[in-house]
Amino acid sequence: IDSIKRVEILSALQERLPDAPVVAPEHLGTLRTLDDIAAFLGVPAKNGRAVVPAVVKETPNPVNLLRLVVETSPLPFSAPAEALAIRPGGEVWVTDDGGGMASALVARLGKLGASARLVDRGAVEAADAPARLDGLIVVAPRSDAGDQFVADAFRWFRLAGPGLRRAGHESGAFAVTISRLDGSFGARAFPKGSDPAFGALAGLAKTAGHEWPEVRCRAFDLDGELLDGATAASLVGDELLRQGPVEVGLTLDTRTSPTLTTVPIARSTGTQPLDPHDLVLITGGARGVTAEVAVALAESFRPSLVLLGRSPAPEREPDWLAPLENEAEIKRALASRANGQATPQLVGERFRTLAANREILRTLARIEAAGARAVYRAVDVRDPKAVAALVAAARDEFGPVRGLVHGAGVLADRRIEDQTDAQFADVYTTKVAGLRALLSAIGDDDLKALVLFSSTTARVGRSGQVAYAAANEALNKFARREAGRRPGARVVAVNWGPWDGGMVTPSLKPLFASEGVGLIPLAEGARYLVAEIAALGPDRPVEVVVIGGTVVPPSLSVAAAPALEVPSRAPSPPATPSQGTLTTVFERPLDLKAIPVLKSHVIDGHAVLPMSLMLEWLAHGALQRNPGLTFHGLDDLRLLKGAILRDDRPESIAVLVGKASRDGGTYRVPVELRGFLAGGKSVVHARAAVVLADGPAVSDRPTVDVAGFPTSTHNPKSIYRDVLFHGPDLHGIEHVETFGPEGGVIVAKTSPGPAGWLDRPLRQTWLTDPLAIDCAFQLMVFWCFEQTGAPSLPTSIGRYRQFRRSFPAHRVRIAARVSVPSEHRATAAIDFLDLDGQLVARIDGYECVMDAALNQAFRRNRLPQVARSQR
Repeated sequence: IDSIKRVEILSALQERLPDAPVVAPEHLGTLRTLDDIAAFLGVPAKNGRAVVPAVVKETPNPVNLLRLVVETSPLPFSAPAEALAIRPGGEVWVTDDGGGMASALVARLGKLGASARLVDRGAVEAADAPARLDGLIVVAPRSDAGDQFVADAFRWFRLAGPGLRRAGHESGAFAVTISRLDGSFGARAFPKGSDPAFGALAGLAKTAGHEWPEVRCRAFDLDGELLDGATAASLVGDELLRQGPVEVGLTLDTRTSPTLTTVPIARSTGTQPLDPHDLVLITGGARGVTAEVAVALAESFRPSLVLLGRSPAPEREPDWLAPLENEAEIKRALASRANGQATPQLVGERFRTLAANREILRTLARIEAAGARAVYRAVDVRDPKAVAALVAAARDEFGPVRGLVHGAGVLADRRIEDQTDAQFADVYTTKVAGLRALLSAIGDDDLKALVLFSSTTARVGRSGQVAYAAANEALNKFARREAGRRPGARVVAVNWGPWDGGMVTPSLKPLFASEGVGLIPLAEGARYLVAEIAALGPDRPVEVVVIGGTVVPPSLSVAAAPALEVPSRAPSPPATPSQGTLTTVFERPLDLKAIPVLKSHVIDGHAVLPMSLMLEWLAHGALQRNPGLTFHGLDDLRLLKGAILRDDRPESIAVLVGKASRDGGTYRVPVELRGFLAGGKSVVHARAAVVLADGPAVSDRPTVDVAGFPTSTHNPKSIYRDVLFHGPDLHGIEHVETFGPEGGVIVAKTSPGPAGWLDRPLRQTWLTDPLAIDCAFQLMVFWCFEQTGAPSLPTSIGRYRQFRRSFPAHRVRIAARVSVPSEHRATAAIDFLDLDGQLVARIDGYECVMDAALNQAFRRNRLPQVARSQR
């Protein structure tokens, strides 16, 4: 245990045992073990073996699956009007469709009292974000605009979101998308020239409805044959004033909405949908969910399978590696052969590559064992030329394509205002551009089965998954179009609930659990899909929803229904019990290249990870596992062991996150920051509970009373020169306003972008503000030095709450009121305010440990190689 932690522990012990001998500074170096402390205090040590609690192995409950079919239900035209009032003079934007309907809609809105204007759908980059916006209507163009239109539609939502939410809080606002399919979201038939990608608009609207509860978000679909713009505008104008569901389809004489109905699969009577050796393409790789599907198809139909994925083609393992199975053994072997470059990050990357290679080889072997032939090909499905070449080669080897299972997908979960263009494109194009490339390459081959992997996120929307909802809703509509084009094929888009594996990472499982959506076991889900492909009857549904469990969750808005009977098979082996409640969300190397700011945070000749950056990463880890929520704050952050960069102990840093638990209107998420040494040893550096919610904490008035603090004459330059150890990147204190025995007030700079501190940062913007928070700690270091002669280091934060999504762009005022409950410990309440005096964030229960020995350690604030270079 390092010296500052010993001071903290022994100081706390002294408070608990006031009659025990006083632990003086000269004793610290001799009290290194529990026995040493016990002997010093005169308490007999009790030696004995630690009792490790037994792991209780719980037998998982049998899991059934629910199958729900997306159907269309009629809505009356006589629904009550004026459910959505238009604010007189309220500004409304309508994107131009290039065909007259949008212009007619602007005129209709003007008659309703709105101040509506037409905006060029492709000019979003040139538009300014509105301070307030009462309405946004994104209209699909009459002609096929390609996927660029969907990207622009998302950007209009992102730009308009803050203004819509502000108006929604005050007097109501709306956001509406208008697609041009068939007036029933593709349930009837696709007119010529209508692009299935228009279906993505409903995904945007449904996701916005979750993220913007104060804005009324809806999705309308117009009959593509409505040529009269005035007629279409009249239908939309009436619908804006009508009470109704989120999704409404409109034709001249019908008004409908998608609904879910439980429909059992009509069992096959022996006719096989695929013959042995039929060529089937499966995207999504040879691992996880699509691997199980490939094995199930092989066992049932014995086709020739070509598995397409992003991982490199598998290679045979060297003889020295093949016999090793244990992760620790494999990593030791990899480290021993790393030619002196055995950093934890490098060893970890090589192990992950090896694990992927093994899983692909294992999948291919399972398929071969089932009597089918399989090959793996690495390809980016978004590249039409590469896909065309690959399909041509597969066709030459195996014959025409008879089946396609498009399971490829990636995630980049962010709220609408935080999602970048690149992140949206990565998610969307993998699904949609990938499918376009595959269908183009397959051409006129007579498909017998076309399966598209969609998601319940497309059906109902979900906070934080705007790109995923849009992409999968587009896939649903592609399935509708292809079903009409290929009447002899079994075409189905499966809106999967969460699988127990694959893309449903540990970061998403708590979100689904909070909605009551059960997980789909890999084997059961794969067996279901085989049954779906083999389904009989002329009315085989094109869009289905499949979830785990026996009860339909409220989020799907349907009544409870009987479970889907899955064809029986030999039971799977019991699942291995979980080895812990926390799961690694991300990992970074602890070195100067990955974290350049460490050069400015050096104590006793060693770079030390700032506690403010730990706080930021713990918050990021909790959000990554719970997308769609907002960082609210953090409780009980404890620094257990400093993360110190030592030449002889290379280390990587990982953030681990546990399951979120609801606490009133917020969610508490247990988090840890752990280090992993080169030998595989793990150490916990920090632990906390991150608090998430639908929005930031509700702001209130500052609580730190600074009345009576004397005006300060301290110069920040001399503070950094004479007291603090912080280097140039952390020189954030610009002015010391007041300072005295009860605390102080400073003005400090806020952080540069994450790229200024980190190589390949996790986000483009900070969740907190590490520099401002570190300046609060610096204020406490200086206060402790001025009042006691002993500087301090932070050890814990009782409670942190943030009242804005981000700190001010340039400066923040920091006010701290301090108390000293013991000789070695100081506590404080700290307010962060903008320069107008409005509260930005607050720390309650800040605690630090004071130690005079830190004076000497702080003077050694340069790394050895830096100090040598400056001689």
